[in-house]
Amino acid sequence: MSDIHDVLSGAPHIPALLLVGKDESGLDRTSQAYRAIRRQIIDLTLRPGSSFTETSLAQQWQISKTPVREALARLRRDGLVSALPRAGYVVSSITLQDTGDLCGLRSLLAGEAAAEAARNGISVPALERLEILSKISSDYVAGETELDDWLPVGIEFEAIMAHFSGNNRLVKSLVDVLDELERVLRLVLMIAPDVASPPGELRAIFESLCERDAEAARASMQARCERVRRDVLQVLTKSTSVSRANIEIPLN
Repeated sequence: MSDIHDVLSGAPHIPALLLVGKDESGLDRTSQAYRAIRRQIIDLTLRPGSSFTETSLAQQWQISKTPVREALARLRRDGLVSALPRAGYVVSSITLQDTGDLCGLRSLLAGEAAAEAARNGISVPALERLEILSKISSDYVAGETELDDWLPVGIEFEAIMAHFSGNNRLVKSLVDVLDELERVLRLVLMIAPDVASPPGELRAIFESLCERDAEAARASMQARCERVRRDVLQVLTKSTSVSRANIEIPLN
């Protein structure tokens, strides 16, 4: 069965989740280290708020500290880690405000990508893959389907769609957002395993793309993004770390 790598052969911007297990022999040491560390942050192997050192990562990956240091500099620019003076690095925390901002940005980017893809038209192989993905998502049952089975479906659907927007900067920005959102969604599913997309959500977007209806594509994609935002913030708000947090007196 084809996937994003077949319908978008050679595409420069692919979500991190869809690169897991792919050949990295063509990457330099720094790029390999960057991808490996970033993956550990996204899949919560390196948990939000946890600390580590260049040495510990270099030993883990059995490489010198130089590519690790260069990879961490890139991750600092991504906002995924922060440097601790003379104490290594810490993985950026997941906060309600940042999550809300992330989901809002995704809605803007994905909505525009959907509209542009509808206007431009999508290739037949890509439409065939999008249809398969939209059908797969409807078959998954909350609480019964493994996270790593259904999570890639929506991410792949959105990434394929975005590539037909014709705007490479838009694609890159959306893929970066999807990578960060994956980290949040994994945390949400740890807290509330039964959260899932409603049946037919991707199908509505797919049909709008087939009909080349830009406004309908934008509306259906933004409706999906806003639904995800509501679900995510509702779950995070009810988490014990939030419910037990101290409430500060307003400064004004």
